Amino acid sequence: MRFRVLAYLVFAALALSPGLREADATDGSKSLCRGQRYAVSTVPHGASPYVRLTAKGVSGQFLFDYGSTKSSLTSIVFASSHGSLGAGDLSVPGFKGGQFALERGGFSSLPSGPLLGTIGTDLLSQLSVQFTAGSVFLGKGTCPADRLRALGFVPINQRGFFSSDIAAVDPGHANVPIVYVSFGGIRTFAQLDTGYDDLRYIHTIDINQALFDRLIVSGAELEQLDELRLETCEGSETRKVYRMKNRHAVIEDEYAHPILATSDVVLSLKRPNGCGGIAAMSTPAAQLGASFLGSFGTIIFDGKSETVWLGGKPPVQSAAQLAAPSRR
Repeated sequence: MRFRVLAYLVFAALALSPGLREADATDGSKSLCRGQRYAVSTVPHGASPYVRLTAKGVSGQFLFDYGSTKSSLTSIVFASSHGSLGAGDLSVPGFKGGQFALERGGFSSLPSGPLLGTIGTDLLSQLSVQFTAGSVFLGKGTCPADRLRALGFVPINQRGFFSSDIAAVDPGHANVPIVYVSFGGIRTFAQLDTGYDDLRYIHTIDINQALFDRLIVSGAELEQLDELRLETCEGSETRKVYRMKNRHAVIEDEYAHPILATSDVVLSLKRPNGCGGIAAMSTPAAQLGASFLGSFGTIIFDGKSETVWLGGKPPVQSAAQLAAPSRR
């Protein structure tokens, strides 16, 4: 099996942090933001998080999708509700009711239990959400910034991208949390799309045409690996998948401080269509698949403070170290 540089960097860093172990951020037993614990399920070999909730007395799985700005219910279960849930009808902290889209929920693979719907950022942005080792903690308040910094967490400011106040999101951006990613001298934001289960190639980074063109002009060597067929809002389309031969991907904060480095990524080119998202942007943009969730160790989304926290500050390897053969 090939050595997964990014994942090992993160967990090595967490092991070096006594404070983080004391807070139990790695074993999934404690909340760092006063949240309620729920178990997380995935499809076989997948990473997108499904959480068992109760909606109008029905228990089942909800996909927690930070790439979707609108929550939905499956029409086969909730058709009679017309997508409306009242206060207390959904078992998440502080839920006050709301209108959900009704969707067919045609997923090709599902975890055990009926699929009841998708929780998008219209609801997730109102909560503190901590993913740790097979658990998710949902809280109503903001996270204690000083404590998280003391535990070695790295904050990434979400201003203009992700907020509990939709008016604070810049026009042209969806209300989706981001990190920053650098490929050599080319740097852009990358949406954290937990609903994008990158099952075929772990650590898939979707890129738009503008970023692809910028990489080519800058001298990046892209080797095509595959051509995948996917279903989109406009029907079926194909996407070319590439590996970068002469550069590595570095996850950064808004100040370009490196957090994680990896050579183990593939790039999937999203061409413009009528579905919007990064593919419709004329400026470079990217999107991380759900497999990055586990690679970050503990990750906390806090829409009320407009911050994403990544668990621990791992060392960033040099290009020479990344290119060295694995001893595994």
